[in-house]
Amino acid sequence: MGNPNGDRPFFPVIAGQATFIGRVNCSRGSSVDGTSPKRVTTVARDLGELAGRRDWTTSPLGAPATWPTSLKTTVGLMLRGEAQIVLFWGPDFVALYNDAYAPTIGDKHPRALGRPAKENWSELWDDLEPLLRGVRETGETFSAKDRPFYIERSGYGETVYFDVSYSAVPQEDGGVGGVLCIVSETTERVRAQAALKESEANLRELNKTLEQRIADRTRELEQAHAELRQAQKMEAVGQLTGGIAHDFNNLLQGITGNLDLIRRKPKAEHVARWAEAGLKAAERGARLAGQLLAFSRIQKLEIAPIDITAAVSRFVEMLRHSLGPTIRIRTDLQTDGIFVEGDRVQLEMAVLNVALNARDVMPQGGDLTIATRSRRTRGDAALAAGDYVELAVTDTGSGMSPEILEHAFEPFFTTKETGKGTGLGLSQVYGTLKQSGGAAEIESTPGRGTTIRLLLRRTDAAPSNAEDAAAPDDHELGKASVLVVDDDPDVRAFLKDSLENLGYRPIICESGLAAIEAVEIVSPEVAILDFAMPGMNGAEVARRLRQRLPDIPVIFASGYSETAAVSSARGERSRLLRKPFKIDELQAAVRGLLEP
Repeated sequence: MGNPNGDRPFFPVIAGQATFIGRVNCSRGSSVDGTSPKRVTTVARDLGELAGRRDWTTSPLGAPATWPTSLKTTVGLMLRGEAQIVLFWGPDFVALYNDAYAPTIGDKHPRALGRPAKENWSELWDDLEPLLRGVRETGETFSAKDRPFYIERSGYGETVYFDVSYSAVPQEDGGVGGVLCIVSETTERVRAQAALKESEANLRELNKTLEQRIADRTRELEQAHAELRQAQKMEAVGQLTGGIAHDFNNLLQGITGNLDLIRRKPKAEHVARWAEAGLKAAERGARLAGQLLAFSRIQKLEIAPIDITAAVSRFVEMLRHSLGPTIRIRTDLQTDGIFVEGDRVQLEMAVLNVALNARDVMPQGGDLTIATRSRRTRGDAALAAGDYVELAVTDTGSGMSPEILEHAFEPFFTTKETGKGTGLGLSQVYGTLKQSGGAAEIESTPGRGTTIRLLLRRTDAAPSNAEDAAAPDDHELGKASVLVVDDDPDVRAFLKDSLENLGYRPIICESGLAAIEAVEIVSPEVAILDFAMPGMNGAEVARRLRQRLPDIPVIFASGYSETAAVSSARGERSRLLRKPFKIDELQAAVRGLLEP
C-alpha cells in the first residue's frame, strides 16, 4: 500500500528537479553548514521527491526548502530506510514517514503526510501523545516490545501491536526538534501467540475436566485403556448412526401405531393383538438401546454365561440394518444349547467391529458369513487347553497382505485414509477376547477375503434370564410395602399401578429427600430406586435409607447398563433392573429379595 501512484516511487521525482540545500564551496569540498557536497546533494534529491509529492503550503512545516537542516537530514535518512519509520516534528507533532511505514496506517495514508498527528491519529491520541511528549520534553528514548495501540486504519477499529523505539531528534540549538519512531508491526505474531496460549489453556482445562470425569466414572480403571475403548466406540457409533435411526423409527412406528389403534376403543379381541404387537416393538427397541449403551459407557467386563447361538441370532438382525442392503449376511450356527463365558455386550461390539471392517473392504457389496462351532484346543502360549466355541466372521473382500496381517491386532494400526479410522477396532476385539479367557485369530488371502475367528471359553453354567421367569399366580402375590423413588412421573405411575396389580402396597416418592422423610413414618420392606436422579442419586438414597433400615433390600432401576458407580452402591441384598423392564421382571426382582 506504500505506493499510491502505481509503479512510481512513493515521492516521485519531479522532472528536471535540481534543488540543492545550502551553498557549496567546491574548492574546499564542503558546504557552508559543514556537510559534504555529496551528502547535501543526496538529501536535496530526497527532499525534492518529497516536495514533488505534496503541496506543502498547507502543512505547518512549510516548503521543504525552509526546513531546518536537522529536519532535512533526518528526513533524507528516513526516506531511504527499509525499516518502518515515522517522524513527528515540532510541538504539533507533524507526521512524516517513509514507504515502509505507509501500510501500517492503512487509509490514513496519504492524508496524514505533513499534517499534525492529532488530526489523523485521534482515536489513539490520548495514548500516543503522552509517549511523544515524554520523549520531546526529556530527550530520553522510549522503547517497548509488542506495545498495543488501538487504531482505525481500514474502516474499523482494532488493537494492533508494535515493537517501538521513540528517540529524540536534536536541533542545531541543542533542543529537541522531533521524535523519530522506528517501529515493527507484530500484530500477527501477538495474535497467533495469544490464540496458541488460549488453545493450550482450553486443552489443559479440557484435559483436567476429562480426567476428573473418567476418574469419577471408572474407579481403578486405567485412563489410557478407558480412552482407547471410548475412541473405538465413538468410531463405531458414527458408522451405525444411519442404520440405527432407521431401525428406531420402524420400532417407534410399531409402538405408536398400535397405541393409536387401541386409543380408538376397538373391539376387545383387537386390543390384545395390538397391545402384544406394540409390546414386541418396545422390546426390540429396548434391546437396541441396550446394544447402543455399550458404545456410550466405560465399564469393566461383566463375565457371565452366554447362549452363543441366541446372542448371535439376535445381533444379526441389527447388523442387517447397519451394513446396508449390498452386504448379504449368512449364518451357520452349530452351537445350539452350548454356553460360553464372556461379556455379552462386549462380544456383540467385537462382532460389530469385525463386520464393519468387512463392509469397508466390500464397497461394491459381498457376502458376510457368521458361523459358530465347538472347538477343542491343546493349548499354547496364546490360549490355555480346553473346550471353546469358535465364532468365525468371513467376508469376500479384498483380503490382507502378509505385511498387513502381521500388524492387524496392533493398537492404532490402520490401512484406512486419515480421518476414516482410528486403528482401534481389531485391537479392541483382541483385548476383549483375552480378558474373557479366549483369543482371536485372522486368516486372510489377498483378493479372496478374510476370516476372523473369536475363540470363547465354554461353560456348563446356563445364563440367567429374567424374561423367562413365570408370572406368579394370584395366591403367590405378597402384601409387602414397596418404597418407590423416581423423578419421572410416568415411571412412578407405571410402578404404582404395576405393584398394586401384583398385590403390593407402593409408597411413592419423587425424590431422595422425600424418601428419607417417608421412612421416618413408615418402614417399607423393599425399595426401588432410580439410580440417576437430580440432587441425590440412587446410591446416596440407599446409603441414607440403610442408616435407618439396615436390612432393607434395594432394587436399582437404571436406564444405563451397570457402571462402576452402580456396582459400588450394590450390597448383598440388591438387584439391578435395566429400564425398560416388564412387570414380570419387576415381580421377579421384588420376590427374589423378599424370599428368605
